[in-house]
Amino acid sequence: MNDTIKEFVDILNKIPFNRTIGLTMDTVEEEFVTLRFAMKETLIGNFFHGILHGGVTSAVLDMAGGAAAMIAALKKYPDKSIDELSSVLEKSSTIDLHINYIKPGKGTHFTAKARVVHSGNKITFAEMKMFNHEGVLIATGTGTYLI
Repeated sequence: MNDTIKEFVDILNKIPFNRTIGLTMDTVEEEFVTLRFAMKETLIGNFFHGILHGGVTSAVLDMAGGAAAMIAALKKYPDKSIDELSSVLEKSSTIDLHINYIKPGKGTHFTAKARVVHSGNKITFAEMKMFNHEGVLIATGTGTYLI
């Protein structure tokens, strides 16, 4: 992982929304990124069963897909600093997001994994999956990102 990507990971880990959830970047590999967070009471959507709120699931999958898309963009410019690339990153946004809720979000912690399907000049497509601590698939998603 080059220094620019390391700086980007540090930025992701400092985003207030991510800190509220407890979401951190776990790994950045050649083909995918992984984010993690622990279950806590403030993330419960179904009070009776202690199930993760669907909005949290959606937001985490969106963050995973967006992070993978931005890292793919950063890899295109390996010799540029994060400051030089900030004009690219600050304009990034989600164009389309589709979430499939597979199982109830029960678990002590969760992992979201995202991979880029295609990274073009302006638009990037990603696939995401979320698992609980037992490796049970909770949700899947696809995202389209403007970079």
